[in-house]
Amino acid sequence: MEQQMTLGKRIAMLRKNQGLTQEQLGEKLGVSAQAVSKWENDIACPDITMLPLLADVFGVTTDELLGLKPIDSHVVILDKEPEEEKGGKPRASFEFEMGNIGRWGGICCCIMAILICVMLILRGTTSLFNRPDVNVWNYIWPIAVFSLGLGVVRKNPVFGSALMAVGAYEFIWFGWGVPFEIKWYVILLVLAIACLIKILFDHILGKKRHSNPCVSGGENPRRRAEYSTEGNYLKAELSFGNNTVVYPNDTLTGMEVETNFGDQKIDLTGVKTFADNPVLKIDVNFGNLVVYLPSCVQVNRSLDTAFGAMQLKGSPSPDADQMAYIKGDVDFGNLEIRYPNA
Repeated sequence: MEQQMTLGKRIAMLRKNQGLTQEQLGEKLGVSAQAVSKWENDIACPDITMLPLLADVFGVTTDELLGLKPIDSHVVILDKEPEEEKGGKPRASFEFEMGNIGRWGGICCCIMAILICVMLILRGTTSLFNRPDVNVWNYIWPIAVFSLGLGVVRKNPVFGSALMAVGAYEFIWFGWGVPFEIKWYVILLVLAIACLIKILFDHILGKKRHSNPCVSGGENPRRRAEYSTEGNYLKAELSFGNNTVVYPNDTLTGMEVETNFGDQKIDLTGVKTFADNPVLKIDVNFGNLVVYLPSCVQVNRSLDTAFGAMQLKGSPSPDADQMAYIKGDVDFGNLEIRYPNA
């Protein structure tokens, strides 16, 4: 789909990914907002000397800007298919990238630190973890192995699960004892079998994973991202990683968006009609979600936040006569509602 995207549409997509308005982009480039609007609507093209500056602002190469090379960041563009092909129903195209490994690794390190601290507190205040024949390091290293498994389970589910099982077993063995002891070579055998299963699983099912006709550019099997628009109703779900969904229709009857351990952007700026005061259902867990709204709609917010945050940036136009209701939960995450004048 990247090859079919016009330069103007690509500029608009990258601008929204950066959270810039047309005025802000124009200021960075030394041109007017009207010039940017003409580019994005394919009425005019930027001067060739402007392309390197545009690419620098967007953080891409000129080849990526011109569509000669796929853009690295994960972007989903919902496009309408020709009426004769799919009866007018839109379809989704996907370009996947690896999730934010640094964020997940940081979470796992925090979990490891919490588990170690809790163990030390219990060891110092109770009789737990105070076996005379076991020192404190015999408790710490199984926690570290368990946390390492948690860190790699997203990328290598089988091997990560095996590491977590080994860490949990050893921690229980040193803490409370179990009826039997597993020798080191048995543990090594379990890890080797886990690695073998992982390799065979990828080899046998790898082609099937990458043959999904709804996915362009290949699919990362560790991430789950689902998108659909049926009856002008948008559904989007992301687990790990980051992506942008550009809703293609000019009418919206409702929305359900779920973001787990990832960064997701939902662009609704092309919507002109919010039918029957739609409900926009949002669920954010350990993630970040940005929803771009057009200035023609006002929002009524009813959100439950548990260690989460919600920001409203910009405002609807004074004559906005449409209403949308935003409901849902934000747990250990962030939700941002952004208008074009933000």
